[in-house]
Amino acid sequence: MSGVGQDRRQRFPSGLLRRRGSTLIELLVVIAIVGLLITILLPSLKRSMKLASATVCQYGLREIGHGITMYRLENDGWMPVVDPAPAVSATGGPADNAAWFVKLFPTYLQDPLILACPDDPYGHRMNISREKMRDPVVADYPSYGINSFMLTYGDGMLSNIDRHQPTRPMDTILVADLGPDEIRHTGPSATSANGPERNGSLIMWGDGYDPFVRGARPWVTTRHNQGINMLTITGGVREVRTADILRSPILRRYENCAGGGCTLCTELEWFHYSFAQQHLYWWTGPTPTE
Repeated sequence: MSGVGQDRRQRFPSGLLRRRGSTLIELLVVIAIVGLLITILLPSLKRSMKLASATVCQYGLREIGHGITMYRLENDGWMPVVDPAPAVSATGGPADNAAWFVKLFPTYLQDPLILACPDDPYGHRMNISREKMRDPVVADYPSYGINSFMLTYGDGMLSNIDRHQPTRPMDTILVADLGPDEIRHTGPSATSANGPERNGSLIMWGDGYDPFVRGARPWVTTRHNQGINMLTITGGVREVRTADILRSPILRRYENCAGGGCTLCTELEWFHYSFAQQHLYWWTGPTPTE
């Protein structure tokens, strides 16, 4: 009997048995530590990814702003305004897309994806050829919109910034992240819609797409950590927290906005979103009379 026990100890030394047991425990401990680290680091990783996407968005806005500046320099100070589009083209087919951004391609911008924000859930819609951009449906595809007040007020005279420059150009909104970022269609159209409509890539100063229609879907979104990015006329990009703005009533006048020279507060008294907390305004200074 002692011979059998001695034989077992020779084949399975006690140290080896302990070694095997401790290895399993160590493996379980390592797995637990890795799981704990993942739990701790995952939120930070997500935040880092969101910050990286917001940075890419800011780069895209600067490129768009540069394209608009080059366009202005070669068109006597005029921005790429929206031309009235006929229902059909001269050949009898569908009319071309008349949105402002179409005029920037391919001379001032080359890749349509520059108009797609990484955090836009419908940014994939801009994965198209430059030729496809002439399709009218593409007017709602970009992740960004241009300041509609500058393109439309005074029969479009504000579109010539060189001639009618605001008093605070470095604080005047030019382009911004554009929502909505979800589909709210109801009925049969919901089955065929491939993304939300975005007012032809124009950002309105009031609620929804029409400042005189209450309850419309707002274009303001919370795309980047509860906010959006905005580009000014002079090329600066600022982060704007919009979560609080969406919960606040839209007014004709805000004291801090009027104090910054906002024309919509002091001269027009139109309902409008105020971004004065970030020192951003739709327009500052007098509006043109001729």
